Amino acid sequence: MLFKELDKLKRNAIMSAIILAFIGNVLLILPEEYIPFLGQAFGFVLLVVFADAVLNFLGSQKALIHYIHLAFGLFSGVCGIALFAFENTLISSLPWLVGVLPILGGIYGVYHALAFARHSGRKGWWVLIILSGILVIFGVFIFFNPWKESPIVLIRVIGGTLMFSAIVSALRLIWLWPVRNGKEGDKQ
Repeated sequence: MLFKELDKLKRNAIMSAIILAFIGNVLLILPEEYIPFLGQAFGFVLLVVFADAVLNFLGSQKALIHYIHLAFGLFSGVCGIALFAFENTLISSLPWLVGVLPILGGIYGVYHALAFARHSGRKGWWVLIILSGILVIFGVFIFFNPWKESPIVLIRVIGGTLMFSAIVSALRLIWLWPVRNGKEGDKQ
């Protein structure tokens, strides 16, 4: 049972790295005239998440986790409506969203490197500290970007940050994922 859950977690981590890489690539090649369309498409996705959360809540057993999912769904619905109603909402909110997440992810990565990867006995665990530190620098660069006024340059910087976040997320699995070797299999 434990290994099934760990495999599920591993698949989710890999899928999130793939999605981050895809979104980063899209932002890197997106022409400037499609930026308003991107905001409306993202608003539509958030409204679909809202509808899914409400419908799942109606069909659920009403446990605490279902209320939490409903709250996130309602929040995404409000954000989706804001993206449809106001024209530059995506450009003004994207630096905050994409700037804060790499900083938090980098800090979390340094903690994991020191708490888990160092004690796992694997070689090269210190690479995670370097990659997580660079990830924090990428997040800070979004806030202090000298080209903030240009939406297309901001989108490119955010796309590059998301690509690097995907790479760090995928590489983190190498050092943090538990390995089953022959010794552990004999103990069970």
